[in-house]
Amino acid sequence: DKSGSKSTNKSKSNNNNKTSDVNWKQYMDGVHLAGLTSPKPVLTIRVEANSSSEQSRLSAALSLLSVEDPSLVVEETPTTTLISGLGELHMEIVLDRLRREFGLEVRTGKPAVAYRETVDLKDGEGTVETDGFVEYDRAVGGVRLQGAVRLRLSSRISSNGVGCVPPEEPVVTLSRETRAYFGLDPKGSSEDESEHKYPPSLKALLSGVRGSLKRGRVGPYPLANLECRILDVDSELSNSPETLPGAMRAAAANAVTTLLETLAKDGRLVVLEPKMNVEISVPREKVGFVLSDLTARRGVVDDVAMGDDGAGGSGGSDHIKAMVKAEVPLVEILGYANSLRSLTGGEGAFSAEYKGHAPKEG
Repeated sequence: DKSGSKSTNKSKSNNNNKTSDVNWKQYMDGVHLAGLTSPKPVLTIRVEANSSSEQSRLSAALSLLSVEDPSLVVEETPTTTLISGLGELHMEIVLDRLRREFGLEVRTGKPAVAYRETVDLKDGEGTVETDGFVEYDRAVGGVRLQGAVRLRLSSRISSNGVGCVPPEEPVVTLSRETRAYFGLDPKGSSEDESEHKYPPSLKALLSGVRGSLKRGRVGPYPLANLECRILDVDSELSNSPETLPGAMRAAAANAVTTLLETLAKDGRLVVLEPKMNVEISVPREKVGFVLSDLTARRGVVDDVAMGDDGAGGSGGSDHIKAMVKAEVPLVEILGYANSLRSLTGGEGAFSAEYKGHAPKEG
């Protein structure tokens, strides 16, 4: 009958749905959604509350804002509060929110642009290495620290480290020889391991390398877009677990510093500065002034779109706008809003978006 048929069809449908669910779960097992990655800050300013009683309120307010906006980075020390973001407009918005939403008037310092350094690998040489082992042997506080490290630097990006791209933090990898020295599986991979399980001497080695990569030799600015591979290590203190970690840290830092100093002398270290994509709306008759100003600011003009005065041509060209698109170093457009108003009689407007870090010219 019809009721029996409907019941059978419903049962088949439920079975199909269950099978579908099982298949779906089977294929999705171990699959996770990728997290959001916020761009690295390119501009930093120092902020101070007007009174010590407001400092705690400022800290709480910045903590809330940084949760809402992951691209806002807050660094607090006992004497200084630094906020970092994606540009001058971003910082102005944060300061405005502190005033409007939290009733806080703060004093600000001069903006500091986030430069980076990298190694120029354009000349067909994809890597640079230390000249064999770099040995460190000194007595510190009556304790001998001795170790030798051999390492190699290579680029993490396809343009050999010097394209206009957001900078990537340096990564440190271990060769088979290094892994074997510290008792790890030579065929293993750092990506599949948890560093907190490493022996103290290996943790110290990695700490020494990473610490030295945070300070280049030109600015000095932190290094970026590099992979540092530890090719081999050695020490006469292998049987001294109390002193080996300190020796490994010092030897690793010394090897990185020695290689960077050699590269700096050869002119192979490059300073990277943040570049912004800028769109400027100006009256058509003011375009020449704006283009000259952009050239003086080391800008590269990509396009100029002149507004159409229409078929009738009535009303003149005084209010016809043009759109200028350019790439300009961030440091050159700090305070640009005031300059643009002066150039255009208050009729110009602009927007700026972070593009990436590129080699600084000059």
